[in-house]
Amino acid sequence: MIRVFLLLLCLAWPALAAAPTATTTVPVAAAADLRLALPPLVHGHEAQTGARFSLSFGSSGQMVQQALNGAPFQLLLLADASHATRLAAAVPGVERRPYALGRLALVATRASGITDLASLKAAIRAGRIRHLAIANPAHAPYGVAARAVLAGLGVTGAPLVLGDNVAQALSFVSTGAAEAGLVALPLARAASSGLIVVPVSPALHPPLVQTLVLMPGATPAARGLADRITGPNGRAALARAGFGLP
Repeated sequence: MIRVFLLLLCLAWPALAAAPTATTTVPVAAAADLRLALPPLVHGHEAQTGARFSLSFGSSGQMVQQALNGAPFQLLLLADASHATRLAAAVPGVERRPYALGRLALVATRASGITDLASLKAAIRAGRIRHLAIANPAHAPYGVAARAVLAGLGVTGAPLVLGDNVAQALSFVSTGAAEAGLVALPLARAASSGLIVVPVSPALHPPLVQTLVLMPGATPAARGLADRITGPNGRAALARAGFGLP
């Protein structure tokens, strides 16, 4: 009886060993401005293909550093081209593709009295704002863009509060920890109805050419998701969410 059991186990072992591979998830890093737009795209792709993906959201600079430190991301969806270029310079063989154009928005609480960039500038100069939320420019492209907008307005010494990423910057305004912020338009559009949301002209800051990176050895599943994001379905979904298209 024991011999029969061992024989059956040996015959079944190849199938058992192969089973985890069929359900292995593909690690994907994504800029925080994709927190709302990306999951439906991924879930639809999973339903059609049977592939499985694990999504990590954060600032582009932090995710690139994680990749350089050995994080097993196969696909990175970054918020600008410069961080993709940095990764490509350090890792030969990566593939880069633009997939969206980032858009900024001014968000403000209704109690702040801020309704546009001009009133934001006046409020800062009058000292009526205690906190203005932006993503940390040290590693977040939206923070760099926000600082460029403020510089273009001639605003210096703004009382900035820095989020680790653009989603956290928005949360500061949503919770009342900051009276106003410069954040990603796709996130701002889905925020609480208690906020003022004003799109910022892309001409006021360097372009946010959001770029995806496929790492060397990326699996067909990772490449398939990249194709979906840059294909007609992905472009239409990103446009509906508030992104521009490259």
